[in-house]
Amino acid sequence: MQIEHLKLLKELVIQVAGKNTEMVIDILREEKPVNEFKIADKLKLTINQTRNILYKLYNQNIVSFARKKDEKKGWYIYSWSLNVPKALERLKIIKEKELDTLSHLLKSRENKRFYRCPNECMGFNEESAMIHHFTCPECGSVLELESGEEISKDVKGKIAKAHREITEIEKELKMLDDVRLVKVEKERLTKRKKRLKAAKKVRKRKATTAKSNATRAKNKRAKSKAQRLKNKPKKK
Repeated sequence: MQIEHLKLLKELVIQVAGKNTEMVIDILREEKPVNEFKIADKLKLTINQTRNILYKLYNQNIVSFARKKDEKKGWYIYSWSLNVPKALERLKIIKEKELDTLSHLLKSRENKRFYRCPNECMGFNEESAMIHHFTCPECGSVLELESGEEISKDVKGKIAKAHREITEIEKELKMLDDVRLVKVEKERLTKRKKRLKAAKKVRKRKATTAKSNATRAKNKRAKSKAQRLKNKPKKK
């Protein structure tokens, strides 16, 4: 997975599970499932704190788990994996919502005027500014008209970034799907080979059985004929 996608997934983990949880992505990058006690050790958290994070991610299909019973201790041990396709799909939905919000904001900024306190206390649309008589209710300063061009430029930059991120996510999802299809096809061919091999064994076994039965029948007929000749009365 590309570094950019890892950064995006870490952002997603923070949104879902809170601050300082993004390290889970680095831990679960391994192909094999990771024991939850190992995850807790790497996160330097208690097992209950770790499980709380993992369950939050699990509820969003970002991670998955497998459990195995410890025969000696009698309890279940959970191992966790990063569900990359589901995580990317979830991330794509978030980015699409972000893009939609930015598009509405850009449209609003281009069609309406906005005011801001010079002391950066608050910002207002024109209607709200009029209600407050163009005065900041926090500090009493006169509100200043925002530069629409500068704001629009900033929003357009964020829109372009969101578009790039969505495109990259879609490429990654397609690549993962292609890998999955190759794996499915490989498994299908493997199963087909096994079926053909099993069918060949069955045919061989049937042929061997048929040949053995034919030999036994032939020997039986020969023995019966010999017995008849032996029992046949001799001519005087």
